[in-house]
Amino acid sequence: MHLYGMNQEETLDGSVPYQDDTLISPSENTTVIFDDLDDEEELVIQRVESDQVIYQPPFRKVKLIGGKYLMGSVLGEGSYGKVKELLDTETLCRRAVKILKTRKLKRIPNGEQNVRREIQLLKRLCHRNIIQLIDVVLNEEKQKMYIVMEYCASELQEMLESVPEKKFPIWQAHGYFCQLIAGLGYLHSHGVVHKDIKPGNLLVTNDETLK
Repeated sequence: MHLYGMNQEETLDGSVPYQDDTLISPSENTTVIFDDLDDEEELVIQRVESDQVIYQPPFRKVKLIGGKYLMGSVLGEGSYGKVKELLDTETLCRRAVKILKTRKLKRIPNGEQNVRREIQLLKRLCHRNIIQLIDVVLNEEKQKMYIVMEYCASELQEMLESVPEKKFPIWQAHGYFCQLIAGLGYLHSHGVVHKDIKPGNLLVTNDETLK
């Protein structure tokens, strides 16, 4: 970064006069450059210490998933693939994406069928305690499927392990349990049965909503 000062006239004693003829002595960090300038047009440059210089790395071209999703760090990994953090560059919303390798799904018994069923199921469900499906992106060249979902801050299991004695206060546990019952009731009303209810499969958002 280059910093440039204003053009000023300098007197013989090194002072800088303003238009009202007031003399101001240059500070220690001021350097006056005389080379290649007219006698009546001297350039004053403010000296900058090395620790004040901001170095900007060269820009790197970033590839977006689906033309608008920016990939972030890894959040977790399951039997079908990794889950990463995602940024929607159009809405600036934080998302999560499940990355599945289609060739790997073919080696898993009923793998492709289970994933398609999950996607179709999430598309028709809408409840505050059910994880929301945002988008599905298929990259045939890389043989990958990206399932974009709403972002949750933590697993309930991780939260349990971080509190004293691995127990929530009664009021907090009661709140989560009521939300769990509400979500399960909604699923049952749509003919869906969750076969693996446990803290590791329950997510919590930043506003304490259980999914």
